[in-house]
Amino acid sequence: MIIREVGLLTHEVEAIKEFYGTLLELDLVEDCTTFVSFRAGNSVLSFKKAPEQEKPYYHVAFTIPTNKLADAKRWAQDRNISLLSKDGQDEFYFPYWDATAFYFYDPSGNLMEFIAHHSLDNAVDEAFEAKHLLCISEIGLPVDDVPETMNTLNEHYQLEPFAGDGKQFSPTGDAEGMFIVIDKQMPWFPDGRIPGVFATEVKVETGQPGNLRIQDDMYSIESI
Repeated sequence: MIIREVGLLTHEVEAIKEFYGTLLELDLVEDCTTFVSFRAGNSVLSFKKAPEQEKPYYHVAFTIPTNKLADAKRWAQDRNISLLSKDGQDEFYFPYWDATAFYFYDPSGNLMEFIAHHSLDNAVDEAFEAKHLLCISEIGLPVDDVPETMNTLNEHYQLEPFAGDGKQFSPTGDAEGMFIVIDKQMPWFPDGRIPGVFATEVKVETGQPGNLRIQDDMYSIESI
């Protein structure tokens, strides 16, 4: 699955512009007082101003070249981005995924991730920079019923579980792109926060065209 666009809400539009546009050096696609979007490789990440009193937060991952995790960590730390740690570690290898990742927060409190999938043939020789954020490869979808959501995604888009127990946690898709389907009462890794359910719009390529709304219409998925 390829994730083309992800649309989120934020209570910090100006801070988001500064973080992604200036600090992470992503190309600006669209910019106004209540909306901003950025290009990250083959994907577009958009933020729309949230309703008053709402402070939404999400989980999003960017794929980086398989051989550039250490460079990407230095690049992030050089920009004074604090990496999240757990048990004294700030990078994490996931054997079943054959991937290594690190995590941080953006100004909206979104749980952001840079992940190197070692099964993908995307190594580069040059120094890491913004252009090596190759795509959005994960968007979190906290739900009431993980098995039911998995079945719906499979019926509509023929997406299969990538990992997880299929009951509380089920990344669905493949290394190029996946929905992180998680029980809304199960804490996120590595920060331990309980997920929130907030309006999310996603455009993907699955080869199975169609539109889908799930989780009480909070999540809108368009596939081509």
